[in-house]
Amino acid sequence: MKALCIVLLLGNLTFELDQSVDGEGALIVADDAFEKVTTLMGIGQDEMKSAITRKLVKARGEELVARLTPAQSRDSCDALAKEIYSQVVDVLVCKMNKRTYPAHSVGRVDQAEAVKADEKNMGCISLLDFFGFETLEKNSFEQLCINYANEHLQNRYIIDNFQSVRDDYEFEGVEIEFDCSMINNSEVLNLVEGRMGLISIMNEECVRPSGNSSSFVYKAKAIHKDSNHLVNEKLHRPWEFGVKHFAGLVTYDAT
Repeated sequence: MKALCIVLLLGNLTFELDQSVDGEGALIVADDAFEKVTTLMGIGQDEMKSAITRKLVKARGEELVARLTPAQSRDSCDALAKEIYSQVVDVLVCKMNKRTYPAHSVGRVDQAEAVKADEKNMGCISLLDFFGFETLEKNSFEQLCINYANEHLQNRYIIDNFQSVRDDYEFEGVEIEFDCSMINNSEVLNLVEGRMGLISIMNEECVRPSGNSSSFVYKAKAIHKDSNHLVNEKLHRPWEFGVKHFAGLVTYDAT
């Protein structure tokens, strides 16, 4: 908890130009936050100031202390906060791995052999880390990939929670009045990854000597002109196209 408090307080530190020295230098002006940081870290204020606002330069076997500008001091402070946070995460991961590892395997010399021997008895905690659905001021190939991944997750959710239940009900003779096609996003997936989908058209355009973003968009709109999920608006520029995702409409920039 102390480490997280330190990270947050480091973000509250502010720096300004030190007018008392010649050349460039920085002063820490958030005295209250700075005092709390040094108290939590258990180090002196002078030592902390030196670590953040100065750097050690080695040249021709000599060591020189150079003053940092306010902007450089801000970067130095942020780097310290990131390192502390990184180590906190490493400690948490290490403790989680230790707690979830089979107790009867602890103490073995060969960790690899222990894992191999106990892999059938091991418990597993799987964490899925992914970006959420994105729609930005400018949506490029990166956003298309992220939203494509989210479409697959949505499709998996639909299959596991709706279609499989409906199939079970139908098998048991239970009548239900629910149309899964209303929430089915398979058409969007087919638009992106199908035989003549956006990815296929993009790959083809990339290998053409004269391939370009406008040509890619033109072909995509021509091939999928009847699609309910590929949007072609009059205000679109030649390299822009829209896709109706399960979460909403996104306009992409193919440049």
